[in-house]
Amino acid sequence: MGNWIEICKAGTWTAKNGEQVTLSTGDLDGIASAYNPTEREAPLVFGHPEDNHPAFGWVDQLKRTGDILLARFKQVPETVKDLVKAGHYKKVSISLMADKKTLRHVGLLGAVPPAVPGLADVMFQGEDGVTIEFSNPDATRKEEKTHMELEKLKKELEAEKEARKTAETKAATAETELSQSRQKTLEAEIGTRIDKLVGKQILAGDKPLVKEIALALGKEGTEIELSAGKGKKSLSSHLFDFLQGLPDRGLLTEFSAPNAGRETDAPDMPALMSRV
Repeated sequence: MGNWIEICKAGTWTAKNGEQVTLSTGDLDGIASAYNPTEREAPLVFGHPEDNHPAFGWVDQLKRTGDILLARFKQVPETVKDLVKAGHYKKVSISLMADKKTLRHVGLLGAVPPAVPGLADVMFQGEDGVTIEFSNPDATRKEEKTHMELEKLKKELEAEKEARKTAETKAATAETELSQSRQKTLEAEIGTRIDKLVGKQILAGDKPLVKEIALALGKEGTEIELSAGKGKKSLSSHLFDFLQGLPDRGLLTEFSAPNAGRETDAPDMPALMSRV
């Protein structure tokens, strides 16, 4: 890992023990200048071990650029490099000694540490120190950008769902209104045609039955041709054609003058009663 890696940034951070730690650019310079790998090398580790733990590399150099503290590592196994490149360890953190100037170790945070044989164990003194977690800015920016894009997509998807739901509701309402309008028109047309039949081809008492039959046939919406050359018609139209084709039975005039011309046919009610 010959590249410079960002391991900390100037600012106020919450340490692992809950303590608020403020590091200025001057503090970062102090950490960089105080680091001497010939006297005490800071290991690259997974997590933040408190006792024996294998080192997965060593900090070779430190420097500050702007408000960022960077480190260059050495003797890092290829397995660890591959894991970092693959994005399994996107966060890095540092642990400082109690003086907050001496680098204790640099920790990789993420997945479970890999099994890399042949690595030396490193002993930590157990002295008090400060551990500060710091996300790689590039990785953080990418994560934030990805998160923002996901949130944007979610909002667009929700808006699309709402628009689709609104459109479906409007379509359903329009369809219902159209169906109701057609039903009213059909009932009015059927009522008018039935009124023309009452007293001629059908009795007034048959009107409800004929109406129900005509409405049921009208809902079918099927058109058929019963007579050649007359074209297709709905079933209800064929029904009315049939009824209108029946002879006029004079159902109204038959009962309009019950005694006219039939006086001799009427029974003599007093004579009939005298026989009882």
